[in-house]
Amino acid sequence: MNDNELEPFGYKTHILVGCTADGKMTVICHWPHLPGQNDVELAIRLSKEGHVVFLLCTPTSILPVVHNGQQEHRSAASLK
Repeated sequence: MNDNELEPFGYKTHILVGCTADGKMTVICHWPHLPGQNDVELAIRLSKEGHVVFLLCTPTSILPVVHNGQQEHRSAASLK
């Protein structure tokens, strides 16, 4: 499991999101590769916010913020 250090996000990044009963979603951890089941289970056990469901996701779009505060959209199709 990584320590959520600042690493570049890419389309191979895997993001673990926890969701509480009231719908609040929180990024718990992210990996630059597909994590092993033990890594995911450890991150789930270490989460402390009372999550009722966890989602392991990969980005389909990466939206970097540009200098004027606007977002620039890049889809997976535009990288091919």
